[in-house]
Amino acid sequence: MRQENLLEIFESIPSAVNQDAHLVHRGRFTHALLKISIDTATYLMEIRGGKITQLTREMPLFQTADLSIRANAQAWAALWEKFPRPGSHDIFALHKRGAMAIEGNSHLLFSNLQYIKDVLSTPRRFHGA
Repeated sequence: MRQENLLEIFESIPSAVNQDAHLVHRGRFTHALLKISIDTATYLMEIRGGKITQLTREMPLFQTADLSIRANAQAWAALWEKFPRPGSHDIFALHKRGAMAIEGNSHLLFSNLQYIKDVLSTPRRFHGA
């Protein structure tokens, strides 16, 4: 899958999440800034009360974030497959294999773990191969 297609898929996450009442409810106490990188493209995702309030690709050079999650396009494409292979089924499996880096506020990550995993795997429901 080409990087441009992956970026379009990633950019569809906010509307999919914000329309999912169950997911928004699960994340109702989540307030975070996530810096997400797909190859060289970096996004800032702002989450407030379980809704993604902003997704921007343009940000200041030294923009801080609560969590930074980086992977190449192949890792993101593997995560978003309809039936992901073992080792690609969630962000921790990818991290364990060395295909994804997760850095930042571990308390925020672990206290909102299922919500964050579900948000980042949302494209699987709509774009999975």
